[in-house]
Parts: sequence; C-alpha cells; structure tokens
Amino acid sequence: MIISFRGKDADEGHLDAFAGIESAAGVARALALIGHYAATGTVRHRYPFDTNVKFFLEGTEEGSFNWKVALSITGSLALGLSTNAVYDLAKLSIGRAIGEEPTAVSAEVQKLNRERGGDIEALIEAVEPALKKAHYGIGETAHEIVIEEINSKKVIIKLDQASKNYLLDSVDGDDDFQDVSVSALNVNDRTGRAYFHDLKRTVPFRVSSDADPETMTVLSRCLDRYANNKPAPTRIWFTRVEAIDGRLKRVIIFKAVDVSDVE
Repeated sequence: MIISFRGKDADEGHLDAFAGIESAAGVARALALIGHYAATGTVRHRYPFDTNVKFFLEGTEEGSFNWKVALSITGSLALGLSTNAVYDLAKLSIGRAIGEEPTAVSAEVQKLNRERGGDIEALIEAVEPALKKAHYGIGETAHEIVIEEINSKKVIIKLDQASKNYLLDSVDGDDDFQDVSVSALNVNDRTGRAYFHDLKRTVPFRVSSDADPETMTVLSRCLDRYANNKPAPTRIWFTRVEAIDGRLKRVIIFKAVDVSDVE
C-alpha cells in the first residue's frame, strides 16, 4: 500500500515536520493494532505487539510524500487470514472508525465480521485514538492523507477534514427508537453494534447504566438469533450521538424489547 499526503505543504514538496510525523505515527499505530489482532485474535491497546504481522516503510516515491508500506507475515496467524484479507481488515476497521462502511471486502473478512463482530467492534475502539493522532496534520500541513493500493492505485482509506470532524467532534442528538438487529454485544462493557436498516450499516451502541433492567437480556437474545442465522428485529429506544454534520456516530440505549412482545 501507499500512504500519500496531498494538498497544502505536501504539494510544495515538503511537510511540517511535527505535524507530518504525528500523522504518520498515528497511521502506523493503527496498522500495528490491526496487525496484532490478525496475528493473535486478541485486541491489544498498547505495546508490545505480535511480530508475526508487521508493516514496513520501504521509502518514498521520488518527488513526493508517497510512502510505500509493505506487509510482512512471518508466522501462522490465529485468524488464518491471507495477506489481502489483512489489508481488508484494515479497510473495514479504519473505515468504520471514521464513519464509513466499506462495500467491498474479502469473503474472509465478511466471515470474520459475522462470527466475531464483538472483536471487530473492540478493534475499532482500539484504533480510534491512533486515528485521531493520524489526523493531526490534516488542515495543518496537508489537506488529506490517502492510503491506496500500490498497483491499482485504488483508494482504500482517505483521511480528510470530514473524517477529522467525525472523529473529534460529537453532539448530543434527540431521543429516538427503531427496530434493529444486534450483530455484536460485549456484556461486560455493555457495548455492541446494531444494524440500522434505514442507514444500511451497523452503528455502535452503549447500554446506559440507567437502562431498563431487561435491556441486556433482550439484546443478548437478539444476538443469539443473529448468530444462529435467524435475525429478528428488536426495538430499541436510544439517545443519538451525532457528528457535527448530522451523521449518526453511536447510540446510547436505555430500553430494548422483543418486537413480538409488543405487537
């Protein structure tokens, strides 16, 4: 893959040293977190990371700040992913962290998302601080940072002012309710992810500590149905947490019921 800085100073052939290094370090840390999960099947938030999956800088393209990055796999991976699937795992987790739902990922990653959705949600949360750091140079020394495939030049991820705003700024929205399918749930952390049919994507949630006592039980049953390929809508009542452009970032659930119980 290639990490490319574009716009502002980058188009003049240089970058502000501090802003550029901070952004590059943020991207590198996010990739290290993703690589560790691919290698071990566990989410880690800090060093040391597993060395079976490593991303190496291989220099820059002449006359630009396009840094070539190579993925090295030197041992067996707990998740059994191929090299391309590791790239797609990065595409999925970073994309969701900045409010985008990638539409084309490998069957391996689709299967991983179905079977270990809770892990994917935890990985997204783990990479968010690194991605906030990655955006440090956006607007300061470059307009955008693009991660693209080396041969096809196809854009995998683009970090820009819109994604920076999405990560850094949130506003409390209105209370609402909707019928959803629960695709991931961490009972201990009271967090998870639900599919919103109107948005055609999953949205992270947190269950309020003041939620109705039956909420966690209902969400667990909904997840069981999803895991057994028998998804059925569950109605949730929640408070919206939105990006400044109005996109839904996450919800805080305060009640959930089986739709069949109320209709």
